[in-house]
Amino acid sequence: MAKLHFRPYTPNQTVLFPQRIDENIAADAPVRIVYAVVDNLNLDNFKKLYKETGRSAYHPKMMLKVIIYAYMNNIYSCRKIEKLLLRDIHYIWLAGHEHPDFITINRFRKRVKEEINNVFTQLVLVLADKGFISLDVEYINGTKIESKGNKYTFVWRKSVEKNRTRLLNKIRILLEQVDEAIVQENSVKDTSVELTPSMLSNIVDELKEVLDHQVTQDKEQKKALREKKKQVRELEGYRDKLMEYDNHLEVLGERNSYSKTDPDATFMRMKEDAMNNGQTKPGYNLQTDTENQFIIDFQLFPNPTDTLTLILFFHSFRHRYNRLPGIGVADSGYGSEENYRFMQENGIEAFVKYNYFHKEQRPRYTPNPFHTCAKLRKVGKGLITFAKSMLIGLFINRYKWKIATSYQMNEKKAA
Repeated sequence: MAKLHFRPYTPNQTVLFPQRIDENIAADAPVRIVYAVVDNLNLDNFKKLYKETGRSAYHPKMMLKVIIYAYMNNIYSCRKIEKLLLRDIHYIWLAGHEHPDFITINRFRKRVKEEINNVFTQLVLVLADKGFISLDVEYINGTKIESKGNKYTFVWRKSVEKNRTRLLNKIRILLEQVDEAIVQENSVKDTSVELTPSMLSNIVDELKEVLDHQVTQDKEQKKALREKKKQVRELEGYRDKLMEYDNHLEVLGERNSYSKTDPDATFMRMKEDAMNNGQTKPGYNLQTDTENQFIIDFQLFPNPTDTLTLILFFHSFRHRYNRLPGIGVADSGYGSEENYRFMQENGIEAFVKYNYFHKEQRPRYTPNPFHTCAKLRKVGKGLITFAKSMLIGLFINRYKWKIATSYQMNEKKAA
């Protein structure tokens, strides 16, 4: 019987001349593309983010290669990237056998957060130089991304403005009740002048100083003093609330809402509505621009609709590439008179539908020059309903009068 033979197996064997790790990586593997592209990028701005003193940092090219390749494989966790740097041959080769931990990876992402946009622009220009794209055509579309913020931490502009107006009226009434001379000097008699938290702070401080030096002898004076101190505390609460409303308006900016747990997110209706109730959730309106299936521009907007984002998105394209595209392609959600005028004035050939485009293509569609808006139709229906009810009421009253008259006549004949 023949003897069994196996190949030698010694995991801890020491190799005198170790082999190159990239020998086991295919020549057409995506990791090699990441390695070559990042090597040709200009990362001089990254050097400005590091200090000349202290311990030597990991090379920014190595860190950028690892992060980009992880993102290509839908891996965004720093802890998962740290594990892959120890056991995945592609990550080990990209890192050159370096082992940065998850804290270092996260700090690098935060440090180069502003420069990543420049890296994206360089990558697009490389694609243009290689002939994959021309940057002459923009295919624009958007999608809404839900934020991780709590959906019940909303702040609405109308509610803040309404409550702020009520609070200012309460403050003016309270200032009129306090009859101290210091308040009369500092209070704003002109209602057109806006009260500010700093003005209220000055009034409160001077009021406290006056009340602390006030001497009381009888019970009536002590009671009046306690009442005035109570009004001062109430004024302090109003001041803090006014400061809170002003902070809300500052965070809102030009938006109509925001989330307390994610101030950059705006409340909007999402496409995925599981409850089918149109509930608003904190999110972002992400606009992307593609050509030949490559993303060439992106921008986040707080606008729930796409109509108001098109002109700003063209400005973003101009800022990134110092030019505007020759052709703009988008769906009917971007169709508006302002957008058409902007594209015409800047020489952009527009392939953008308007809202009634498909409706006008129907064979039975006839344009109505006297077509009124929905509100007027609703008012007209209301007037018709009101007129019908009036006629029915008049008919009933007249019918009742005839019955009463005939009944009276019958009674007279019987008598």
